[in-house]
Amino acid sequence: MQLLILGLVAIGLIVLEEFVFSASRYFWVGGIVPVLWTVFLAYLVVVNAATLNVRDYALAIIAVIIPYVCWGNGFQRGQNRRQTR
Repeated sequence: MQLLILGLVAIGLIVLEEFVFSASRYFWVGGIVPVLWTVFLAYLVVVNAATLNVRDYALAIIAVIIPYVCWGNGFQRGQNRRQTR
């Protein structure tokens, strides 16, 4: 159940990152959420390290990488949108 909740939060953050936070003309604004998300996931991994298995670590790595990719994609989309205006 905890993994399901974490996944739903991650999906919500990805959508917000892709369409809202990265829409700023300043590149760093979209990076606030991925950095906070990385810190939060690192905290969860450290606290639960004794009970995690390889699958959990792989999911954590994927959950860290995806927001950064969405940040870059959203910023690039915003740049393209600003250039066409």
